[in-house]
Amino acid sequence: MCGIAGILRTAPTAAMRDEVSRMIGRVAHRGPDGEGIHVQDRVAIAHRRLSIIDLAGGGQPMSNEDGTVWITYNGELYNYRELRRELLAAGHVFRTQSDTETIVHAYEQWGADCVTRFRGMFAFAIVDYRQRQVFLARDHFGIKPLYYRVGDGYFGFASELPALREVDDAVPAGNIRAVDYFLRFGYIPDPETIYQDTFKLPPASRMTIAFDGQRTPAERYWQLEFQPDHSLDDVEWERLCEATIRESVEAHLVSDVPFGVFLSGGIDSTLVACLMSEILGPGVEAFSIGFDETPYSEIKYAEKAAKQCGIHLNAEIVKPDVQLVLELAQHYGEPFGDSSNLPTWYLSRLTHSQVPMVLSGDGGDEFFAGYHRYRWWMNSYLPPRELIHLARFPRNLALNPLRSSKIVGSVVGRSGIARRSVGWQESIRVFATVGYQRLWKPSFHEQLFPSAPTFHDAALTGERFDRLAFAQHVDINTYLPGDILTKVDRASMYHGLEVRTPLIDVEVAKLAATLPMNQRIRHCNGHGRVLKYLPKRLLEQRFSDDFVHRRKMGFGIPEHEWLCDDAALGHLVHDCLLRDQARIHELLDQREIAHIVASLAGNPKRRRMVWLLMIWGIWLDANPEVSFAPAGSVSHA
Repeated sequence: MCGIAGILRTAPTAAMRDEVSRMIGRVAHRGPDGEGIHVQDRVAIAHRRLSIIDLAGGGQPMSNEDGTVWITYNGELYNYRELRRELLAAGHVFRTQSDTETIVHAYEQWGADCVTRFRGMFAFAIVDYRQRQVFLARDHFGIKPLYYRVGDGYFGFASELPALREVDDAVPAGNIRAVDYFLRFGYIPDPETIYQDTFKLPPASRMTIAFDGQRTPAERYWQLEFQPDHSLDDVEWERLCEATIRESVEAHLVSDVPFGVFLSGGIDSTLVACLMSEILGPGVEAFSIGFDETPYSEIKYAEKAAKQCGIHLNAEIVKPDVQLVLELAQHYGEPFGDSSNLPTWYLSRLTHSQVPMVLSGDGGDEFFAGYHRYRWWMNSYLPPRELIHLARFPRNLALNPLRSSKIVGSVVGRSGIARRSVGWQESIRVFATVGYQRLWKPSFHEQLFPSAPTFHDAALTGERFDRLAFAQHVDINTYLPGDILTKVDRASMYHGLEVRTPLIDVEVAKLAATLPMNQRIRHCNGHGRVLKYLPKRLLEQRFSDDFVHRRKMGFGIPEHEWLCDDAALGHLVHDCLLRDQARIHELLDQREIAHIVASLAGNPKRRRMVWLLMIWGIWLDANPEVSFAPAGSVSHA
């Protein structure tokens, strides 16, 4: 696991080495074990290394034998040994035992199609001096990040957004569309970033930039297809599911350093921890965090899971820390509103004190249908009444819930695809559609978008799936990379900790995509409609019924308790939201903000709104040089 950066200039300068050195310096935390820079012709690339495989021979940037192909790479390939054997048989000569060199030779052998053969998490740039081009690629699910910035005569890329602020160019302009998305969803979905000239390379995508600056649009090289298989019975599905997940856990344990496991006590982390313990035997170290606020803490379940699995649990209690909130609000490079990044930061710090690599249970909710909102989605066939406002009708238009679906269908588009897309976005948004415009200054109203293109694209590719698979598909292509994986990557790499995700794996995903609906969600006597049915069946063989079928808690913090006036973060809310000089008032209405904050004490549901506003206010105050104009064109990736 590492940090990468690079820049291509159509007119190279003598300062490129210093430029890329500053860029890689901004991601030094991602790779505490070494740094490398290579500058040649029009391209400068750099690398910070966290040594996990081939500790002595895996330094980067790395080249092929004659120096015509160079790579800077972040990630791990779990099938690199199989690929290496295939490449050796094809005549390639290896100098190291690293997965990095496998990618170099795979690119030589198969070109851009090499990514279709990889199993793992990766984001890399290959400089091909024969073809005079740079090739970028990101893994199938977006586990590893890759940003790029486009300007006059240059193309820069990096693992994290702050590195691209080190490019020798003017301060980038703010992206109003990204702010709109952040306030709706709590994160900024790809390809957008908070800057107009900077973008995220989407998951499962690749692109090529020629030395003359010409670039191909980001191209998707893989898509998960949900195609239920009804040929197996319950017992056969249980056996196949356990075998597939067990094989993935074992594949993710390839390492030359010690490792552990995140253990929250939830279904997914417990299943991964159990299988890991069964594969490795005694001695597995598990890590968990909790809160003094008992309703938010799952430590007692983590303790029970650890005892049942025969592993040692290391636990820590998390308390509110104003300075950490301020620091993390900047560390992500753009506003990021998932408050569980705080406990993930503490969990990563605790874990890194003992091991440099860990497995997690992330991905189980998306691939096996574990979110509460899926139950709501299956029961709701009409979009909520607020959808009518997406058509920007006059405010005095009478709302009729019985007619709303017809009106929205005619305005947004007559296809069921559009209705599904908009309906799903409304089901997950933080600020309700009704009244959302009042939050913004009038000069920005015309720049608010009724639908996020990333969600609409996911809806288009998922429209042929069943209703539950549609929701899973959208989450896998939006929420998973944009929120969950972003949170874990930044919080863990802050401490130089590698997190591997055996449930977010190509082979596990292929299995999940074949599950009939009754293996994902099923009505069970005594439990009602059970989500994530199949993984729970696997745990029922190891744990009691009350452990497996308790109410899902998630990994959130006690937002309401921490944000109230007399709480630890109360004065921070006041400082960045209610203070007259706060920058947030340049974009958002001060009275509306004050109303939302004032209603927090009596309405805990407002906590997510206040948290997002607070993070946005902190980011704005810390970046006074970034301007957000109320009018003008919006850049596109």
